[in-house]
Amino acid sequence: MKCILVRRREAESIRKELISLNLLDNRYVPQAEPDGIYFPVKGKFKSFKLVEIELEKRTPRVFSLEESLKGKLAAEELELVVRSFDIIGDIAILEIPKKLEKKERLIAESLMNVHRNVKSVFKKLGPMEGVYRTRKLKFLAGERRTVTEYRENNCRFRLDVSKVYFTPRLSFERRRIAEQVKPGEHILALFAGVGPFPIVIAKVQPHVKIHAVELNPDAFKYMQENTRLNRMQEIITPLLGDVKEIVPAKFVNSADRILMPLPKGAEKFLGEAFLAAKKNCIVHFYQFASEQNPFEEAEKLVANEAMISGRKAEVTGKRVVRPFAPTVVQIVMDFRVK
Repeated sequence: MKCILVRRREAESIRKELISLNLLDNRYVPQAEPDGIYFPVKGKFKSFKLVEIELEKRTPRVFSLEESLKGKLAAEELELVVRSFDIIGDIAILEIPKKLEKKERLIAESLMNVHRNVKSVFKKLGPMEGVYRTRKLKFLAGERRTVTEYRENNCRFRLDVSKVYFTPRLSFERRRIAEQVKPGEHILALFAGVGPFPIVIAKVQPHVKIHAVELNPDAFKYMQENTRLNRMQEIITPLLGDVKEIVPAKFVNSADRILMPLPKGAEKFLGEAFLAAKKNCIVHFYQFASEQNPFEEAEKLVANEAMISGRKAEVTGKRVVRPFAPTVVQIVMDFRVK
């Protein structure tokens, strides 16, 4: 392979010049040596002497998991590959169909080949379960660790994917709500997890007070850490405990805005939301629903709880947030408490 030897202090500027002249041969990896760096080139460059060096060939870059697996899986196996997965920081979490379990490591390594920022790959061993809504994971490839740092909306979040519930798929929702918040609001974030909703809101609108309630001690610990990491201690107060105990004790008729992003079962806490709501409080209520009639059940639940609480609820907005499973979607319904 034809190469030129470049002194280290000139390496970056020479590399850029070679690229601009289309002389850098990207089929090979440059090689660092004590006396400089060997760059693979397509032809003569300035007064540099051409030398023959054996260099490592680059792995061809692919841009989709399907493309990366072509030739490695049979056609019928490729059809079974689940193409949607979550990347949280530098950790990927994916589903492996039972028929592909013998190929799970190959699939994981192929995913890392496509997404070069991914350092660890895990597979789901089942659904979210338990009061903390966590799931069991199996390590497949890369670095054997579950702690990562995720960035979103100019915010940083440290978390352990095996101990807390977190989804990057609500990033648009977090921004959408943050942009509605007005200065001076008192916000009550229920089921706050590691703090994504409160922290994104505080980043966009810092002139508010937020109380963030979380039951899972591990998520609470990370919420405290993330509040410090993003320098939000003056805005966000994390609280460890049960919404059903904390709201009646501390937040009756106090909130201008209430967040209810519990992945499943938020309807069981609508009574606490009405109890905490001031007049004209806005509540953001999340629910899993039928794809066919996504808002019907949520509207009934809210209307029924409003009647029980002696309040009125005016729906101000509703939208499908994301598909969740075949025929199931996650929705959000925003309503104003009268």
